[in-house]
Amino acid sequence: MSRFAEQVHLDISGFTPSVIYYDLKLEQKMADHHHFSFVWQYTNTAIIDPNAQAQAIRDYLGRDVIFTFKSLTGIQLMAKGVINSLESIDLHGSPAGLHVKGISHSIFLDDMNRSRTFMEQDLETIVKTVLAEGPGDFYNREAIVPTYEPNLAYMPQYNETNFGFLKRLAQRYGQWFYSDGMRMQFGQTKPSKVKLINGASLHHFKIQTLLVSHKESLGGYDYNSASNIKNASAKTTTGSGDGFASAVGYRQGAVAQPDLEVGAYTAQAPDSSTLEEMVKLQTNGKDANSIFYSGVSYLPLGIGQKFTIQNKTVEHNLLVIEATHNSEVYGNYSCSFKAIPADVTAPHYTDVHAYAKSETQPAKVTDNNDPEGLGRIQVSFYWAGGNIKSDWIRLIQPHAGAGKGFYFVPEVGEEVLIGFEGGNADRPYVMGTNYNGSESSGYNTSGNDQKVIHTRSGTKMIFNDAEGSVFIEDPSGNTWKMDGKGNISVNAPNDITFTAGKNLNINVGENMTTNIALNKSDTIGMNNTESIGAMKMTSVTGDFLANVEGSFFELIKGNRESESKERKETAKLVILDSTEAAINIKSAKNVNSHSGEKSKNA
Repeated sequence: MSRFAEQVHLDISGFTPSVIYYDLKLEQKMADHHHFSFVWQYTNTAIIDPNAQAQAIRDYLGRDVIFTFKSLTGIQLMAKGVINSLESIDLHGSPAGLHVKGISHSIFLDDMNRSRTFMEQDLETIVKTVLAEGPGDFYNREAIVPTYEPNLAYMPQYNETNFGFLKRLAQRYGQWFYSDGMRMQFGQTKPSKVKLINGASLHHFKIQTLLVSHKESLGGYDYNSASNIKNASAKTTTGSGDGFASAVGYRQGAVAQPDLEVGAYTAQAPDSSTLEEMVKLQTNGKDANSIFYSGVSYLPLGIGQKFTIQNKTVEHNLLVIEATHNSEVYGNYSCSFKAIPADVTAPHYTDVHAYAKSETQPAKVTDNNDPEGLGRIQVSFYWAGGNIKSDWIRLIQPHAGAGKGFYFVPEVGEEVLIGFEGGNADRPYVMGTNYNGSESSGYNTSGNDQKVIHTRSGTKMIFNDAEGSVFIEDPSGNTWKMDGKGNISVNAPNDITFTAGKNLNINVGENMTTNIALNKSDTIGMNNTESIGAMKMTSVTGDFLANVEGSFFELIKGNRESESKERKETAKLVILDSTEAAINIKSAKNVNSHSGEKSKNA
C-alpha cells in the first residue's frame, strides 16, 4: 500500500461534506465501460435512521461521482461515473451505510439499440456524429482522430447501441477506443511522463508472453471485376519493436506451418485493397496480443496512457489497456494494471471480421437507375421510420450473363425482400419482390390459375392454366391470344408488318378468308404461281384491269364462257384458229366486218 495519505478524493453531486468510504474499486478497460464500487458512510451519526437511509437511496441514485487520484509528485488522474446501484448495509439490525456501485458516463452511449446507415463518410465524421448524441462534455472533438482515413462507402449501424457500434468500428479498423475517465477517445493514445521504478513505485511486476499463430489468409470476391481476390501474411510486417514481441514473431514456426494457400473466406472485402488492409490489421492485432506486462503501481495510471517501466537497466515503453484503482480505506491508493508495448500498430482487440448481424427484411425501392448498369437498386430500409438509405444493392435474377440473362428490375416505390451475405449487414442483396396490403397484383384466382408478367406501362403476358391459354397485350391494344384450344387471335388497332428475309410459307388446313376494307396491293419481283384444286371465283364491283408487259397465255381444258354488256378487243394482229371444228359467230342482228384493205378467204 502507499505510504502517502490523501491520494484519493471523491465528490458526489448533491453531497457537500467529505465522502467517507472504504473498499473502493474502480475498474477500467479499453473498449468497455468502467465500473466502480465502494462502501459509503454518508453520515457521521452512530445510529442511522432507516427513514434517512431510504431518503439517501432516493436522493443519490443517478448522481455523478468524480474520483481524483494523485501522487505527491504531482501526477493526477480523474475519472467520472454515475451511481446506478445503491444497496443498504445492515449491521446487527441497524442501517450502517450504503454499498455504492456505478458505471462510467460511456453508458450514455449504451442506452438503446439503433439502426441507420452512414454513406460516403470517413471514420472521424461517423464517430463525431455518434458521440455528439451524448452529453455536451462527453468528448473533445479534437481528440477524435482515427488513423484510418478513407471514406467508407456504406456503413450500417444495425440494432446496435452507439457504444456497441463504435466498439465494432474500433475492432474492424484497428482503432483505439476508450474512456480516459472523463471523456471518450477514438483513434489516439495519450503520452505521459510517468515512469515506474520496479521495486519502488512498482511491485509485483510480471511479463507474460503468448506464442500463438499470427497467420492470416483471406479470400473473397470482387463483383465489380468479377474476380477472386486473395491476400495472406505469415505475421505482421509493421509490429512492435519490443524484444519479447519480436521473439514471439521469430518463434512462429514452432506453432504454425508456413503454408498460406488455403485460407478463410470473407464477405467483408469488396476489393483487393480492402482485403490487403484486413490481413495487415489482423496480423498487427495478433502481434499486440504477444506480450502483456502487469503489476501494481503506487502512481495513478490511466487507460490509453503511455508510460515507462524501469527494470534495473531495462526500460519498457508501455500502453495501459486495463487499470484497477484500489483504496481499501480513506486516503491510501494502489493501481493494478495490464499493459502492452506502446509501439504496437493495432489494438489487442482488433477483429477485422467484426460486423453487425442482420436478418432478412423488407425494404422499399428508392432508385433503380444504376450508374454502372449492373441492374442494382437502392432501397430505403424500414429502420426508424423508413428513412434509411442503402448503397447500390445487387439483385438476384434467374439467369444473368454478359449480354444475356433475365433482366427484371423492380420499380421505385415497390417492396423488395433483402437478404445479407453471411448475415452481414454490410453486404445486402435483393432476394425478390413482395406484394403488400396497398399493392396487390389483381390477378389472384381461387385456383391459382394465372401466371402473369405485367410491366409498368401496361404491357402484359398472362398464362392461364385453367384455359391453357396465353394472352399478350400492350397499352395500344395490340393483342395476341392463344386460347388453349388450337386457336390464335392476333389484333392490331393500326398496322401489322411481316418481313421475311427469305421465304414466307403459309399453310391453311381448311378455309382462308381475307377481308380488306380498302385497297390491296401485291408487288411480286418475279413469278406468281397460283394453283387451285377446284373452282376460282372472282367478283369485282368496279373495273377489272390486267396490264401485261409480255405475253398473256390461257390454257383451258374445258369450256370458256365470257359474258359482258359490251366487249371490245383491240390488237395489232388477231388470229382465230379452230383446230377441230368450225368457228361460229352469232348475232341477234348484223355481223359487220370492216377491213382497212380487201378481205380474202384462205
